[in-house]
Amino acid sequence: AGAMSCGSASARAIFAVAALANLIEAADTRFDGLLTAEYAEREISHHDSIFYELWSNGWERLRPGKEACWDGQPGGADAFFDRVRRGTTCSANWFSAAKGDLAAADARARFTGHAPALLGFDPDIYDYCSDLNGQSHSFTGNDWQAEFSLRCIRANRNVLRVQQGWTMCKNLEWILCAARGWLPGMWRNELEFAVIPSRMDLAKHRAPSSCINGPCTSHFAVDNVYFAEVLVLSSVCANAKELYAYRQGGRYACEFDEARYRRLALALRSRGAQSPALAAGCIDTPAWSSPTGLTCADYASRRYCSEASAPAGQRWALGEYHGWPERNCCACGKE
Repeated sequence: AGAMSCGSASARAIFAVAALANLIEAADTRFDGLLTAEYAEREISHHDSIFYELWSNGWERLRPGKEACWDGQPGGADAFFDRVRRGTTCSANWFSAAKGDLAAADARARFTGHAPALLGFDPDIYDYCSDLNGQSHSFTGNDWQAEFSLRCIRANRNVLRVQQGWTMCKNLEWILCAARGWLPGMWRNELEFAVIPSRMDLAKHRAPSSCINGPCTSHFAVDNVYFAEVLVLSSVCANAKELYAYRQGGRYACEFDEARYRRLALALRSRGAQSPALAAGCIDTPAWSSPTGLTCADYASRRYCSEASAPAGQRWALGEYHGWPERNCCACGKE
């Protein structure tokens, strides 16, 4: 009887483990298929998601302890995210991948009308611009990037075509300019999508077939970039749900929300560590810094605070002596 009882207990344990595995698998497969607003929210709110691995200084996945693309920016991370917020680089040449005069830093595309920003996977953007021009999708030349740029300029569409110095930080600058209609040639903040966000196949993001400059275990793919662009829009646009109702031939006007941008910037700097306060819409006290000059973003990125409190061993960084970060910073517990 004892052996029977032990065997039954073992069987129950095996069944329990199997049931748990099935639940985990079922929860994960909810996010198979196409991109949804639910998946976007999940990706942004989890610090270990793919989204937060794309912000290195190249195509290598960002790992703990590695330098992010904003760390080496002039003036440091604070200055970079503030420049993005103010749009100080929006008037730059975003078509430097083109050849000839257009490749120069001070050159600008010559549009003949309003030039909405166009997002998507590269081959689809190329075909989209070609269709607007009545051109064939085929390409037989020597420089696809240059031809890509010229076709979209001819179609009066703003696209990101830079080759030198590209990182996801450059993408963040461009997408924030596009979201507010601040790119050269944009008369209104209108965006178009060569691939509709709600039709994006998550397999391209979660399990790309090939990645740039290395295996996908340590590097990411070009396709990941478009997913990241849509996730950024989901983060900073108050009308993000309209992204997933977008239909071909339409245009999307982002209702840019500066508070949402500040939360995204904080999440990126802290490698995605989100607190309940952040998720609920907490906003750091504007211009707050500690007596030693640390900002709320510094407290999060240095892990002095996380999940709306100070981790074990870091409570020394709180209190009156440090300017009450717990009353001013969402990551430290501000409500």
